[in-house]
Amino acid sequence: MSTTEFTSNYGPWAVVAGASEGIGESFSRQIAAAGINLVLVARRPDPLTALATSLESEFQIQTRPIALDLTDDDMCDRLAEATADIEVGLVVYNAGATHGAVRFHDEPVEKSLGLVRLNCTGPVQLTHHFGGLMRARGRGGIILLSSVSSVSGSARTAAYSATKAFDVNLAEGLWAELKPLGVDVLALVAGATHTPAMERSGALIGSAEFPGMDPNDVAREGLANLANGPTWVAGDQNRATYDMLRALPKKDAVGFMSAGARTIYGLPDEP
Repeated sequence: MSTTEFTSNYGPWAVVAGASEGIGESFSRQIAAAGINLVLVARRPDPLTALATSLESEFQIQTRPIALDLTDDDMCDRLAEATADIEVGLVVYNAGATHGAVRFHDEPVEKSLGLVRLNCTGPVQLTHHFGGLMRARGRGGIILLSSVSSVSGSARTAAYSATKAFDVNLAEGLWAELKPLGVDVLALVAGATHTPAMERSGALIGSAEFPGMDPNDVAREGLANLANGPTWVAGDQNRATYDMLRALPKKDAVGFMSAGARTIYGLPDEP
């Protein structure tokens, strides 16, 4: 798809939720490079404002940085109000990195409920609002970020992997409903990616042993395959792993993913 076609299909404005760093920043820069204006959403105002200033200067686009916690009850209402006067043709819901590898019962239930609000409630609200407007116009695009963790349950990331499976199923269902009406929907499945959020979670991503994908490559594959939904796994090795896990008996897949979570976080083996 040419830049002109991309802008025509998915402009003139895009919303990137979780925009201030990592994969979200990569999405923002690549969308801006296509000439599409950006509504940048993240919790921390300072990096958000810095990114907006950089994008406006480099790409001569308009931006609206909105400091917003995507788990707040009124999140969608506030974002809908802030975008009521513009036409949003693309939504990227990028928020929701894992918060570490901890047994489900070794932390407060609020931690898991926070992941549900961030990775399930948030995407439902934004896809319902913006996707409804896109359906009425007969064009647009939606990308929901998921994870290879979505392929099965996993010890130490039980709630996280469950919410990421939700994102895949939501995107696939919306793809079936909206694609015939001119709206592209994609579940973008990312593997281990070298981002600040992953580093903060304690993962060993970025080391020589676990370099992880470059966030620019993840975003690039997502945008390039937006029209090729319902699901795309970023990275050749991740696609091979994803397909292998789907073919395994479920007990083996869960064991593989549980061992992988321990390894990435440098935790000891378990029986």
